[in-house]
Amino acid sequence: MDKISETTHTMNGNLAECDYLTGLANRRGLYDYYISLPKESILHAMFIDIDNFKRVNDIYGHSMGDRLLINISQLIQTYTNGFSSRIGGDEYVVLLDGSLSQEEIENTAKTLLTNLEKIDFRKDILSLISLSIGIVISQHALQPLDDILAKCDAAMYQAKYNGKNRYTVYKAYDKTLETNRNIELEMESALKNGEFKVFLQPKVNMVTSKLFGAEALSRWQHPLDGLRSPALYIPLFEKNGFISQLDMFIYEEVCRMKSTWAGKNYEHIPISVNMSRLHLYNRNFPDTLEEIANKYNVKTSELEIEITESTFIRDSAELIKTVDFLHEKGFLVSIDDFGSGFSALNLLKDLSVDTIKIDKEFLHVSANDFRGKKVIRNVIAMCRDLKINVVTEGIETKEQIDFITRCGCQIAQGFYYAKPLPLDEFAIFADKYLKNILGNYTFRLNGSLKSEDGSLEGTIHGKGLIYEQGIFSDSKSLFFPGGPTQRNTVYLPSNTIVNDSVTISLWIKPKVLHQWSAAFYVKFETGFFAIVPLSWEGHSDFRIRDSKEVNGWYDVSGRQLLADTWYHYAITYNAQTETAVAFINGEVVNILENVPTNRYAKCIILGGDVFQPSFTGNICELVIYNETKDYDFIQEMYESYIHNEKFIAMQNSDDSISHI
Repeated sequence: MDKISETTHTMNGNLAECDYLTGLANRRGLYDYYISLPKESILHAMFIDIDNFKRVNDIYGHSMGDRLLINISQLIQTYTNGFSSRIGGDEYVVLLDGSLSQEEIENTAKTLLTNLEKIDFRKDILSLISLSIGIVISQHALQPLDDILAKCDAAMYQAKYNGKNRYTVYKAYDKTLETNRNIELEMESALKNGEFKVFLQPKVNMVTSKLFGAEALSRWQHPLDGLRSPALYIPLFEKNGFISQLDMFIYEEVCRMKSTWAGKNYEHIPISVNMSRLHLYNRNFPDTLEEIANKYNVKTSELEIEITESTFIRDSAELIKTVDFLHEKGFLVSIDDFGSGFSALNLLKDLSVDTIKIDKEFLHVSANDFRGKKVIRNVIAMCRDLKINVVTEGIETKEQIDFITRCGCQIAQGFYYAKPLPLDEFAIFADKYLKNILGNYTFRLNGSLKSEDGSLEGTIHGKGLIYEQGIFSDSKSLFFPGGPTQRNTVYLPSNTIVNDSVTISLWIKPKVLHQWSAAFYVKFETGFFAIVPLSWEGHSDFRIRDSKEVNGWYDVSGRQLLADTWYHYAITYNAQTETAVAFINGEVVNILENVPTNRYAKCIILGGDVFQPSFTGNICELVIYNETKDYDFIQEMYESYIHNEKFIAMQNSDDSISHI
């Protein structure tokens, strides 16, 4: 195979077979040279690609890119001692003498990788690039050159896939190389032909079971293979850079999709879209996103840009700038896969992100370990202090929900609720998780029995009810004098409660504590529930009765209430998870699960029930929500009361009385 070493660049005299820029053989010259070799010849082949060369052209211009190509061509000529050719923009093929050992060929590749950074060229540009080299060993010249090139091209691609700046020797049995290469050959046309589809994975409030938002994910609808999993192509696209094109396609599809949701009950939910770190190098990235959103008349506040945690450690300075620019445009920003690398913790103080998403693997490992549970709990607490929302990924079991909600996180994404859904199935899911939230009603009982919006009004059954001082200096409360069963109470319209899931909030001041006297009672078609200031052992109680069962009594016991003391009492019932929760003064006091759902409110009584003597004490600020409110909402509601400058419920003051 001496001919290879003797004729390294015999093509220079023939312009048709010579690359105009570098002086190396071009593709035609390479093929002509290969045909001239004796058929019994054995050779090695090396395919060399410049990593990130496009970025050099984009950032520094094509003239600088041409100068770089010339310098790299000289590097290849100096160290390979074979037949060198430039067959494409940043691609080179070198044919080497078959008498060389594999170790010698690999040492040649190592020499190229090592000496690239030593060439006489701008160091800032050299820091951006590297070489990926594919090698095929001991090939017979009687086979078509295309077969040899396909092998070393596949090996080169594997080098890129493995992280770039390295070489890979082709192995005939490695089908991954061919699979990845085929995907790479199809990806451009697949994007152009609309084979990539948007799927949406819901984000759900674990406490209320209400749809919170969704993450947009890609799926490849291949004409022959069917639906391709993203695990097959996303890692590949992240390594070859095509992910940036796919990101922008999915983002625009999301904007187009949201523009068709006008009038739907989920039209304004936020949708998150993953963005590769490659976008950080584009200074126009935030402007481009804003232009696309405006094109479809979508509010930027309804779009969340997800950036993976691994990006932070590499490009923290650039990322901080980008996050700030995105916020200026009104976008939400989240850190995806938080906890996967334990690298982003220190950056939270510098990055004004809106949300972190706890990585599912971090959850699965840590939730089964005592120390890990403490880490998760404290990470969530820290984020809450920083006013950063938390979403937990990979929720699959009720036990995980219980643990994570106790830690303070309420938003989940995972198969427990739904896998990523095509758009038609997502619409069905969204309707289910947003249905029947028909109205919320406030009865302040501040001198009137009407709801605040004037649409509903209570009626008095009995006598002796009077208005006394309320929780604010300028407000009143309704005093109930007690009495026989169902007497001296207020009946509210039954259509005040129209949903299976409900939240009741009220301020209550017991005057006389009668055991099992209800302050608020709802009779359903198949049972009832009641807020009882005093049950047994001195505790308050939220009692639910399912009359379909002989032993269908469900008590959510709270702490003791004292006479002549104001308390903010709230209860929630979630029909989808069959969970009842009791709150006193903004704090959870008890949770009860597996509580059957009562449906169709028949009778709502304020100040009594149909079993026990009526309640004695004051009630005001009654709010009925036809949905389950979460823990944060109840706490914030309580704090809004006590931080009102006119709030006096914790002070001793003379009651002003007016009779009804």
